[in-house]
Amino acid sequence: MLRCMSRDIIDDLQEDWSEERPDLDSEAMGVVLRIQALDKILGDQVAERLRDFGLQWWQYDVLSALRRQGKPFRMAATELAESTRLTSGAMTNRIDRLESKGLVRRLHDPSDRRRVLVELTGQGHEQVENATRARFDIASAALARLDRKHRKQLSNLLRQLLLAQDESQQGESN
Repeated sequence: MLRCMSRDIIDDLQEDWSEERPDLDSEAMGVVLRIQALDKILGDQVAERLRDFGLQWWQYDVLSALRRQGKPFRMAATELAESTRLTSGAMTNRIDRLESKGLVRRLHDPSDRRRVLVELTGQGHEQVENATRARFDIASAALARLDRKHRKQLSNLLRQLLLAQDESQQGESN
């Protein structure tokens, strides 16, 4: 549980904007700025730790999507692109690069030769297994000051925000 609420730099920014532009919602900006700051800080921490395993963030993203499928650690390339929120062209590029490093292999779907399946190799599986423990440890350390109840609350609130953004983007594309 949070004990004493200390001020951060974003409190100062909010205060400045509240004085200069009281017509604007500085509370909303405070939330967004904190999410952005955490994204940068936590992203940098993860990237640094993944380098210990010879991986970049994008590589881990693709490999972990395959790993989460369970044996045989395989997905259709189109599904892999969707799960990582990438275009099929961007995913093709990533698969090419991971395949050249021996971390994944392409297979033809025996039930539909037009579909390409992507599968972790033994080396890819080993790298993602090792990196995943570190990835989870970083997440746990980042939330160490929050008890279980507050973690759940925060997760639920962030889910609401994320779903609202997804709905907003879908509305714009229709």
